[in-house]
Amino acid sequence: MRLLKEVRNLTENYHVKSGMFHYFRDEYRQAEEFFRKALKDEDDLSDADRRKARHYLTLSLMDLAARLHAGGDLEQAVEQFERAAAVGIGFPDIHFRLGTTLEQVGRVEEAIAAYGEATSIQPGYLEAWVALGFCQLRAGHVEATAEAFEKARELKIQLIDEPHARAVELLRSGDADGAAEQFHLAFRAAPQLSDEFRRKGLALLGEEQFEAAVEQFEKALNLSPKYPDLHNFRGIALFELERFEEAIDAFGVSAKLGPGYLVPRLNLAFALVASEEFREAEAVLEGILKDDPSEPAALAKLEELRSGRLPEKRRPASRDTTR
Repeated sequence: MRLLKEVRNLTENYHVKSGMFHYFRDEYRQAEEFFRKALKDEDDLSDADRRKARHYLTLSLMDLAARLHAGGDLEQAVEQFERAAAVGIGFPDIHFRLGTTLEQVGRVEEAIAAYGEATSIQPGYLEAWVALGFCQLRAGHVEATAEAFEKARELKIQLIDEPHARAVELLRSGDADGAAEQFHLAFRAAPQLSDEFRRKGLALLGEEQFEAAVEQFEKALNLSPKYPDLHNFRGIALFELERFEEAIDAFGVSAKLGPGYLVPRLNLAFALVASEEFREAEAVLEGILKDDPSEPAALAKLEELRSGRLPEKRRPASRDTTR
């Protein structure tokens, strides 16, 4: 999940704010340095800033590992993925990507352990079960191979059967649009292609090519319409284009699909403020603070709204230009 710039700027701790600044400039080593400085005195951090520091430290290490991997430095990539895993956030994707890299350098038993950790954290991680099965096969573990592929088979069938059953139910109740969405999930979803469009969209977002980023995120959403991160990313690009109503809708969908995430709700609140829907924004901010009373951006924005000081108009966004 990614925050709007306006939200990031209200982060309370200097080191966390600086780390996020460097992270979003793809300066991962500098970002790590600031996040580790923040966490060195983590007892002095608010709960919100502590979570942000750990979250973005993990992402910094993961993205550095991905850059090293792309450049062919596989052993260094392994080291950075292991450091990301050690932060303790519990992202299954860290272990999956660590396993892939370990397998590429011939450390098969360690790769098996990494894939196993990914499936332990997220039992429904189909790609990890498939990778685990092939890795077990490569290592000559016959029974373990059969078990991994049996689990993968069950998950693959489930990915079709569950949305298909919902689609038929919706169709018979007269909800053709809802049925179409579920049939799409059952028969047209393509997570790997969707992820490719997501990565392209994020790169364009970093280059401030917002129109092009929206196009990539929409391509990804056509394949994975239930992925909350994609709606949030699309909302950020739309916000930067000052298409606030569309951004509000995108953040709202993201928040609905990922009710446990504060990020899209924060983005939604700031988009509502930009659209001058102050009462609605205040309600969203109150809900955020009910769940996390220490969230600094929500506290600052709610105080601003209640003070009667209307926020200044945003400066015109850069559109399809590079940094």
